[in-house]
Amino acid sequence: MSRHYIATLLTDFGTSEGYVAAMKGAILSVCSRAQLVDISHDVPAHDILRGAMVLVQAAPCFPAGTLHVVVVDPGVGTERKILAARFGSHTFLFPDNGVISFVSDTMPLESMVSVRDPRYVTPGAVSATFHGRDVFAPVAGHILNGLEIEKLGPKPDSYKTLDLPSPLQRDGGVFGKVIHVDRFGNLISNISQGDITAFSALSSGVCVTCAGKAVGPILATYAMVEPGRPLALINSMGLLEVGVNHGRACDVLAAGSGTEIAIVESPTSVR
Repeated sequence: MSRHYIATLLTDFGTSEGYVAAMKGAILSVCSRAQLVDISHDVPAHDILRGAMVLVQAAPCFPAGTLHVVVVDPGVGTERKILAARFGSHTFLFPDNGVISFVSDTMPLESMVSVRDPRYVTPGAVSATFHGRDVFAPVAGHILNGLEIEKLGPKPDSYKTLDLPSPLQRDGGVFGKVIHVDRFGNLISNISQGDITAFSALSSGVCVTCAGKAVGPILATYAMVEPGRPLALINSMGLLEVGVNHGRACDVLAAGSGTEIAIVESPTSVR
């Protein structure tokens, strides 16, 4: 595998302050060859679930060997661990608060350690409120320079994942929840392509409902309905999504995180 120096950054810092630039400066001070790519800094403050979703949307698209630095960290300064891990061919540096949940569901874990060795953090006092600059950034620089993550500390006994609902198959349907509303107002559920395929094999036709309202069959893309009309589709992450062509499904259907989305047998297919 060819060597490169790509590191992505995902934070809830925003871009109106100097926090992101301070992190970048700290990384470059250790590894001047670093190629820094911003995934996003617009994750809502302290929103671990949103950070987890954005991370799994973007990280798998990067080249093998990429380092992903995630600082959505409302527990900064507490006893929460900082972890470094290899999932698949990628390395992740992240707080142990569940932000790695979707990555851990979709990419195989190869190695994980707790970041403990003080030699790889900023010399001198580490700020209790800015581990992004004083811990994550210098550690990232050392990893980019070739440091094996196993040298950073011991293997943790466990790591945290988000306590998310799983879809349930009951009463002749698959019932899930909205777990993310994107900037377009699309309602992304926890129902996967595999869940849909398993249910569809038992039925001659399916219909999607959201917030108790009929949406219709699963279509290929947004433009297959008239503007302003809702539709269901499988999105780029392989999850069932309810959207509105040229509109916002969250507003049209008065739905949001936690709203029920279901796949039921289409009335026209009932014998």
